[in-house]
Amino acid sequence: MRGNMLVSTVGLLGDAARTAWWTTADALRIRPAMTVAMWTSNLLVMAMPSLQVWMIRWVTGPTGLAGSPSDMRIGAVILLLTLGAVVIAVSYEVTSRIRELLVIPLGAEYRTRLTRAMADITPAQTLDRDLNDRIRAARDAIPYNIADHASNATVVVGAVFSMVMLAASLWTTNPIAAVLLGAAIIPELVAQAANARLGSDLWPLQGRYSRRAAYLEQVQDYPPASTELAATRGSFGVPEQAHDSYMAMSGLWRRISLQALRGAGLSALAFAVLAGGAFALIIVHDHAALATVAAAVVGVITALSVTRSTGDAFGELMSSTPMVIAYRRLMDTLTANPTIPETHGPVGVRVEHVTYRYPIADDDDKADTDEVGGTTDDASDATTQSDPSDAAARPALDDVSLSIDPGSIVAFVGENGSGKTTLAKIIAGILEPDAGTVSLPRPGDSTVTTPLARLGATSMTFQDFTRLEVTVREFIDPDGRKTDRQLWDGLSRAHADAIIAGQPNGLDAQLGAQWGGIGLSGGQWQRLALARTFLSDQPLWILDEPTAAVDATAEAAIYHDLTVNRPDGTTVIVISHRPHVLVHMDRIIVISHGRIAETGTYDQLIANHGMFSRLDHDSLE
Repeated sequence: MRGNMLVSTVGLLGDAARTAWWTTADALRIRPAMTVAMWTSNLLVMAMPSLQVWMIRWVTGPTGLAGSPSDMRIGAVILLLTLGAVVIAVSYEVTSRIRELLVIPLGAEYRTRLTRAMADITPAQTLDRDLNDRIRAARDAIPYNIADHASNATVVVGAVFSMVMLAASLWTTNPIAAVLLGAAIIPELVAQAANARLGSDLWPLQGRYSRRAAYLEQVQDYPPASTELAATRGSFGVPEQAHDSYMAMSGLWRRISLQALRGAGLSALAFAVLAGGAFALIIVHDHAALATVAAAVVGVITALSVTRSTGDAFGELMSSTPMVIAYRRLMDTLTANPTIPETHGPVGVRVEHVTYRYPIADDDDKADTDEVGGTTDDASDATTQSDPSDAAARPALDDVSLSIDPGSIVAFVGENGSGKTTLAKIIAGILEPDAGTVSLPRPGDSTVTTPLARLGATSMTFQDFTRLEVTVREFIDPDGRKTDRQLWDGLSRAHADAIIAGQPNGLDAQLGAQWGGIGLSGGQWQRLALARTFLSDQPLWILDEPTAAVDATAEAAIYHDLTVNRPDGTTVIVISHRPHVLVHMDRIIVISHGRIAETGTYDQLIANHGMFSRLDHDSLE
């Protein structure tokens, strides 16, 4: 057991050295002059104890100030001590301020890197809860741990440098005492390494609880969710759930703090034994002069003053080591994502025997929280079935097969929870089926098969589209490739041009009232989302309830544009709960309980008096 702990500690020390090198290299690239200044001032502080020992021994020794009276020697010692104290105080203050100034740009750089890497995240990764927890943990760690890692490394290296130099200055007096004094810092390092091991084990849980707490806080902080909360009686359990997350995080840090307290006591006792032994050996040395003892006492006391923050710095360095490693691994994961390929020209859709079941939440969250004495919220992202009670019993899609010709416009129709949106997301490459295959055949022999390639061929407007509060231009043209004339054309086709034309900044108008921009209705937001699809160059459009929030006149015009004026060869899949708007579809596919119930044109399905006919009748009631 002890052997494993020793191996683990050595491994963690190696990780700390590597991460210190990585972050110091980053600091030198980002702020070279400031980094060099920090190292210089810190090493100057840490060199002072041994310099004072040597200088006092020289001044008070047989060759120092030869023939001078004792009061002159005493004055010289006092002057050296005063100068040393001033240099230490000034250098320590300068080092602290430089560290603070260095952490800010480093934190900004690490945040920027993560944000840029997140721009290439795949849809499948956005649904990966473990990856989301890692991202949240990284965001939490950047300002307080990762950005400060290089600075803490400076303090630790300086403290080791100080103790080594102090031991060297005492070597000629008593080598054993010098070794004991140099080793006095080791117990603190071992104690902090143990804290880091525990922090490494608990940090993933921190990300999970923090992500939930951040979501609950965002619900209270930003409209429209905050507006709905304020306008509704009750709190939706938000304070209680937030409390559970806060207490779970508190439990994690309580465990770390208790272990740190025990380690601090033991390391302090070990330090006292080692330092006391060194003092004893120096004092009882047969040939040790009083001046040598005085110099040693001054040096050790100064060293203790200079290195008083070493334990904390080393603890932070060791604790943040797994966070730096996790950050780098996360960045490797995100930056390894291949570029989404662009597909041009007509594509069809071929779905063969596709089955998909949404994952069911397990008890891992509860078990993790019980370990630290807290409680968790019930996972809410397990399924989108209409009947949650039998979600585990039947799949969202069950052996679905269909074919859509290139350039056609078809509709998926069905009741809530029937599997329409799930099928659309699988076609688009957002979800991957448990069984079966999906491909986008192209004229000739080429076929788009991989999820990433299908994603590159698809522009999808979701029913629950996100109201990204950026400028109009950024919202409808995320790649920034279109000319102003093209942007206005897209807005016109989505019947959103009148909304934007009246704004002073036009295409550069800010969206979102909370940022001083345009406050839009749900239907207006939806028209902008449609404009983004109309401006896309992808050959497959998937529109999930594209006109649910617009008025009847605009709805009719939009569907007419989709049917008649879409670019040549563009394949369109419309998901709708309103069958009466689907009169001009090339084909309608009715889905029920994860299976295809019937298919045909509007007139054919009405004449069959089946499920579609009933849905059409109910929608007109």
